[in-house]
Order: sequence, then C-alpha cells, then structure tokens
Amino acid sequence: MKPIIECVRDFIMTFPELKDGALMIDYLSTDATEYVIESVPCDPFYKRYTDGGGLRQFQFLFASREVYSADISQLTENSTFYENFKDWILHTQTDVLNQFLDGRTAAFIEIQQNDYVFDSDADTARYQMQLNLVYQD
Repeated sequence: MKPIIECVRDFIMTFPELKDGALMIDYLSTDATEYVIESVPCDPFYKRYTDGGGLRQFQFLFASREVYSADISQLTENSTFYENFKDWILHTQTDVLNQFLDGRTAAFIEIQQNDYVFDSDADTARYQMQLNLVYQD
C-alpha cells in the first residue's frame, strides 16, 4: 500500500489549476510557483471502535510559494487560486477521492483552516491551509 501522503499528493495533482509537476512532499523551495503537502502531527485515529479498529485521519498542510507584491492584481490572483482550490475540495465526491487511496475508503475531506499568508519576503510569500482526510483503512 502506498503511503497516505503519496495518495493525497496524487489526488491533489488532479486539481486543474496546479502547475504540472510542481507539487512536492515535505519540501517547498523559495522559488515561486511551487506547492507542497506537509503532514501535521495528530492522533492517527479520528474515531476508535471498541473492536480496535476505527476511522483514521491524515491532517496536512497544502501550501504554496507564490509571487508576492503590492500589486492588487497579483494578490487577487493568489487569493482566487485558493478560493478555487477550496471549492474543488468542498465539491469533491468521496468516490473520486477513493480512486487515489490505494485500497482505503474515504469518509470525507475537510478544510480545518482557511488559507493565509504564513510568511513573506520582498518577492514571494508562503500561503497555506490545513486539511483533514478521514478514511477507513
């Protein structure tokens, strides 16, 4: 079975507005425009059952390094990308997500924290948002 972070990466790679091949795992360079998925420490169980099983969870950050300046059109473009990504996540059906989970079954994927600028310098900024995938192993 593939690691869950790799399954999530494969799924997010289907978002039509991503630049090809620019989605990394646990590494984001200082160059714009790149994207990353980073795991967030959490309890691996979303809900435990008395038989020892349960629903698992994978909490992660989706982040990007974007061009950043005082130019309103650039800031609007960055914001629009994340609005479209949120809409795509919220409208994704679990059967679509299940195609990428390598034998696991998705219960749901949720946005835990909206996008925001995490850090910035004169030319680029790191935007990020936190998500949670709940699934059955």
